[in-house]
Amino acid sequence: MRSFRSLLIILTLCLSLLLTWWVQHRAYDWSMSRLKEQGEDRLLSTIIGLRSAIDSYNYLPFLISQNKDVQELLLYPVLDKGAEVSRFLEQMNLVSGATTLMVLDLDGRALSYSRWREEQSFFLRSHAHSPYFTQARNGNQGVYVESRTNGEPASIYLSAPIYDSSRFMGVAVVRIDLDQLSNKLSQLEDFLLIAANERVIMASDRHWQGQLLSTQVESRRESQLDDGSALQLKQLQDGRRVLFQAVELPDLGWQVAVVSDVKPVLRMRNTAALISLGGCLALGLLLLYMRERHLKNLSRQETRDALERNERQQRDIINNAHVGMIGLDASGRISFINPMASQQFGVGTARILGYAFQDLIAGDDESFTVLQRTLSRLGSKGFAPLTAHEVVGSRADGSTFPMMISIKQMATLADMQYLVTVIDITKRKRLEHALQQANDQLEHKVLERTQALQEAQQELVQAEKMAALGRMSSAVVHELNQPLTAMRTYLAICRHLLSGEQAQLAENLELIDDLTQRMALITQQLKTFAFKKPDALVPVKPRAALDQSLVLFRDRIQQDGIELQIDSHEPDLEIPGDNARLEQVFVNLIKNACDAMNGQSEAKILQVQIETDQAQPDSWVRISVADSGPGIPPDSLTHLFDPFYTTKAIGDGLGLGLSIVSSIVQDLGGQISAQNRVEGGARFDVILPRLSETSQTQTENT
Repeated sequence: MRSFRSLLIILTLCLSLLLTWWVQHRAYDWSMSRLKEQGEDRLLSTIIGLRSAIDSYNYLPFLISQNKDVQELLLYPVLDKGAEVSRFLEQMNLVSGATTLMVLDLDGRALSYSRWREEQSFFLRSHAHSPYFTQARNGNQGVYVESRTNGEPASIYLSAPIYDSSRFMGVAVVRIDLDQLSNKLSQLEDFLLIAANERVIMASDRHWQGQLLSTQVESRRESQLDDGSALQLKQLQDGRRVLFQAVELPDLGWQVAVVSDVKPVLRMRNTAALISLGGCLALGLLLLYMRERHLKNLSRQETRDALERNERQQRDIINNAHVGMIGLDASGRISFINPMASQQFGVGTARILGYAFQDLIAGDDESFTVLQRTLSRLGSKGFAPLTAHEVVGSRADGSTFPMMISIKQMATLADMQYLVTVIDITKRKRLEHALQQANDQLEHKVLERTQALQEAQQELVQAEKMAALGRMSSAVVHELNQPLTAMRTYLAICRHLLSGEQAQLAENLELIDDLTQRMALITQQLKTFAFKKPDALVPVKPRAALDQSLVLFRDRIQQDGIELQIDSHEPDLEIPGDNARLEQVFVNLIKNACDAMNGQSEAKILQVQIETDQAQPDSWVRISVADSGPGIPPDSLTHLFDPFYTTKAIGDGLGLGLSIVSSIVQDLGGQISAQNRVEGGARFDVILPRLSETSQTQTENT
């Protein structure tokens, strides 16, 4: 018996060692495969990042070749033009982050150079035999890598041909040092960029930079996984063993490689071995578990006794709680109710047991629906606790009260699977109602105060207009005094001519009529400026207002030879406003346009457009009035809409026309702007809100 036990122990030990070796081998093979896949992903990310970093500069040669100044320099290579293009390349170099930008002529010599401040001697070199010049001369977009051995960083040259129609004129060249690309590849880990001479020209670890790969690797060996894939393992000088994975880039002549430390793989292999040994040890401990099982059965009985004592304590706590607590079974029926809950609902404990809990809830609103959904899930896996949910409770006498309930699952009480906590929130609801009434009263007072402030603001605006009229009273007196003096003179002449020359008398009367019209125009402008915004707005058609306004200018347009162009695709467009003020806008803008073209010998064109605004066609209407006059002086654009500001001679106007237009447009909820046209002349743009169905209803109610 003893020998069998010893043989069993030896057999178990051998099987444990064999199992440990097998698990260790499989763990190493699996971890190395994962490391190889991760390395391949990192290698692919490195190649993509390198390609993306180089491709981010591909647009520069084409951008230089399309520049008009560069093309003019190649056609007429003068020194001043070359300096101007060099400054342009310098600015572009700063923006793009490239190393060098240059423009080469047909002989491969640099006409412009972005670093002309530091390297003036660069213009003496010829690039005619460089690969990037040859590639561009053949009509291709050139890519050339220059690897250096004097310790300087390698460079990448990108080039593009420059044509005048189909004739080759020169080459645009961009040089990028690898130091420029290293910043864009800083997020990559453990990668190497190896030149054809096995020298590391870029690496995530600065230790590798500029080193020969053969000087950093002490030994190497090939390994093979169970799936047949080969692994290249290397021993570095610092003692690390790494997995080396590389890919050749034929177009650049470089080799991209990533190194992965195999220390985690070895750690995983050792961990697997320890776990295997631990499993074998656990098998030996199974016998001890059998012995302990008997002891656990004894302690289990003691636990049951402790749970019963705990349950009694919990019942005592529930019975003495100051909130209502109700126990429910899986069907939602009441199995327990504490004294506080009996008091809240006004029922006895014995009478309520066995009733459905939802019978204690009044109403059928959304909160009751949520409670029903929770009660329907009692006893199922889809049950979710309900916390702080407000419903209306129903007492036995028919009265109701607001309450906040929570439903949670119980695991310690045998006859109470779910516990409902009930809190009477009648006092809180009263306070909330009182607070809501106070808020409503405060909002009403705020609205009243806001309306009073708006009315005061309107009165202040009107007072400001009247103050402006008072300040300009001297100018009005000057304007009216001159025609009054002239009228008195002409009347005296008329009395003298009553007995004689009738033709001279008719001419004087016509002059008097012109002077009275001028005085009426001055007083009309002042009246319009002082006019207060109307209280009600009505639907107005801008096209109809335009036609009505043009009646006043029909004779002048014919006499001055003005070509009138009206563009109105939607004649039925409507805006909220009043017709008189909109006509005033058209009259002032058309009069200013006619005055601007007065005395002009070239073609006189007056354009008026009424259309929907392109930015928001459903909300705004754009009205444009343009002329072919001399335009507006730049220093006057910012003061055009100021009251009493005018560019006309003294006696030709008060400077109120555009100020009146601006005031009217603002009252109608719109905007006005002025600008000079490229083809000559000035244009005024008025943007007004379009009358929609909603705004039309509001306008009618107003």
